[in-house]
This record gives sequence, C-alpha cells and structure tokens, in this order.
Amino acid sequence: MAFILYIINYIFNQAVFVIGLVIIIGTLVQKKSWNQIISSTLKGMIGFLMITTGAQSLGMALLPLQPMLARIFNFSISMPNIEKAQMQSMEGIGTEMALIFAFGFAINILLARFTRFKYVHLSAHVSFFYAGLITALLKFGTDLPTIPLIIIGAILLGCYMTFTCAYIAPLMKNVKGGKGFTLGHSSSIGILISAGIGKLVGRGSKDLEDLKLPKNLNFLREMTTALTLVMTLLFLVITLIAGPEWVTTHTSNGRDIVSFSFLSGLQFGLWITVIITGVRMMLSEIIPAFHGVAEKVIPNATPGLDIPLLFPYYPTSVIVGFLMSLVSGLIGMSILGLIHYPVVVFPALIPTFFTGAITAIFGNSTGGRRGAITGSLLNGFILIFGQAFLLPMIGTYEPVMRILSETDYCFYGPLLGLVLKLMGMI
Repeated sequence: MAFILYIINYIFNQAVFVIGLVIIIGTLVQKKSWNQIISSTLKGMIGFLMITTGAQSLGMALLPLQPMLARIFNFSISMPNIEKAQMQSMEGIGTEMALIFAFGFAINILLARFTRFKYVHLSAHVSFFYAGLITALLKFGTDLPTIPLIIIGAILLGCYMTFTCAYIAPLMKNVKGGKGFTLGHSSSIGILISAGIGKLVGRGSKDLEDLKLPKNLNFLREMTTALTLVMTLLFLVITLIAGPEWVTTHTSNGRDIVSFSFLSGLQFGLWITVIITGVRMMLSEIIPAFHGVAEKVIPNATPGLDIPLLFPYYPTSVIVGFLMSLVSGLIGMSILGLIHYPVVVFPALIPTFFTGAITAIFGNSTGGRRGAITGSLLNGFILIFGQAFLLPMIGTYEPVMRILSETDYCFYGPLLGLVLKLMGMI
C-alpha cells in the first residue's frame, strides 16, 4: 500500500509525468526511433512545465492585488499562501484523496476505452484537487466507511473527468487554436454557460478580438505587450485608490507605486511569454503522440488539456474576462456583506483570472463582445456565491478552496453537498 501511495502521490499526481507517459506510449506504438522518442518526450514535458509554471507564476503575480482590494473594500480577511493551504487541506483526507484520484483516472480511461465518450483528461493537477473536493464532501458530509467512500468518490471523479471533457468538445470548433483536443479543466461549467449565454445575447455582436486600434497603437495587438501595459495600468490605479503610502508600507516592500506597478506588469508579461512558448512546444509533441495512443490503445480518443493553450489566440478576451469576473466577484462579495452572510468570502484572484479569461473566450466565440462580457460576469458571480455555499461543507479542505476554487468547484461542489445532505435526511 505504501508503494502504491508513493506512485500516486509523487508520480501520477504530477501532470508532467502523465504527459510524458502519453508521449512515450504514443511514439512507441508509432514505432519511432529511440532518438525521436526521447526528444519528443523531453520537449513535450518541458513545454508542459513552461505552461504550468507560467500559469502558476502568473497567478502568483496577481496576489499583491488581494490586500489592496481588501483595503479598498474595508474587508478584513487573511489569505493563506498556497503551500500552507495545501498542507492544511490534506490533513485528515490525504490517503482517501490520493486513492480517489488514482482510481478516478482509471475509470476515466475505462470509460474512454469502452464507451462512446472518447475523452482522456490529462490535466492531472486539476483532477487531483477535484479529488480532494469530492473526498472532503464525502468525508465531512456522510458517515461512509473508508472503502465505500473511495469507491463512490472514484466513480464521481471518473465521470467528472470524462463528461466535462465531453461537453466542452463540441464547443472547441468555435475557437481558434482548439483543433485536436478538448479542455480538461475545472472551469468547464463556466465555459458551457458562457457559450450558451453568448448565443442568447450576442446576435450581431462583433468579435472582441477585432477591436480597431489607431495605427500608432498597433503594438497593442501583440499579446505580451498589451497584457504587460494593461496589468501595469491596473496595478497603478489600484495602488492609487488603496493609498500610495499604505501600499509602500504593506505590499510593495518599500518600493514606490510607479516602479512597483511597472515591475508587476513586466512579471505578468514575462509569464505570458513563457506560457506562449510552452504551448507551441507541447502541442507540437503531444497531439501527434496522442494520435498514436488513439490508434492503438483508445481508438478515436481525444485528449483533455489545460486552458492556457488557448490564451495566445485571445489576448483581449483574456484581460476583459479577468476584469469582468473580478468586478462581479467584488459585487457579489458586497452583496453577501450587506445581507450579513455568515461565511466571509473574498474573490480568489488566481481562479478569477483563469476562469474569467476562458469564459470570455467561449462567450466571445458564440456571442462576440456581449457574449464575452456577459459570460465572464456570470462566471464571477458563480465563483463568489458558490464559494460562500461550499466552504461550510468541506471541513479541513477550506483553506485551499479559498485560493483555488474555480467554477466547477463552486457550481458542482455545493450541488453534491446538498444532495448528500438530503440523502442523510432520508
């Protein structure tokens, strides 16, 4: 058992190893030479690490906004750092979470192999934390013994991994850069809602990416440049509202607000550039290799990959989606404060950025500018209200959900918690 848990916790919960394994299997069945296998595997894994490291660092670059926004809204809440939150959240559920993650992935593979839902969820970092959510809801919401809890949890996770990839797949035809894969990410319900709402409100609305700029501003069409400047401006505006003296003392480590804002914008641009480079490297290796897997192991299978793969094609949607989701999250937080809701919540900036960006992309794909804005606004409301409903249900898993609770956690989590509560009353 100890060896199995070691493999699960240190090998298979690392998405980069899953990606590497897929490339190895795909290139082996295609009878590539060892030189090609080694080169493709390493380049694919390095590209994936560039994407994930860039995405994590991008999220971390936003965190200085958290205390400034809290000060502006006169909101007293302390957000633990990610490492500490993960350690606290694993207490009491770590073993069950690891087993649910492993068996859930196995169920996803079986469903892809033997049903018409030919989707393999390869974002292991996403499914690992979702396994934690399922574990927490079952452990703190029921009196199930360990073995039934693991069996039920694995079935729930396997179905989640399979069917979320499945209902996103038809939407991929509407987005640039979406050929050859679907998305395996915990923003899936936000994507589905945003694409649907785009159809309702976006008739005749122009594409958000087709904004016309004066010739002397054409440099803003380049993603890295545009996002760097926009984020610099955003930091500068928020620091001015929060108070330059307070920011210098409490947030910027003594740095003046102008240089602090510019450095923050440059860091954002840096990590966007890392992500773009990683996307090109990984896609050039994983898609051909997965075709080998699909031919021999899981016929006609489609990989479910992470959402930053689409960001390079939609620079305007990325920033508009983040800002709209942040605005609605702050509005939702204010509403909860006005009604004296017993659980104090604050918009988690990392999921607000990533889910806001992707919901704007899919809202734009079906409903242009109106679809992008409406979809990402709705996403922000789901994040804040869903988090408020979810936190009382998950016991020790609360700290990590305050930081990483993306749209699926905030939508499906409370629904599952409510079902479990109703079943307990029967």
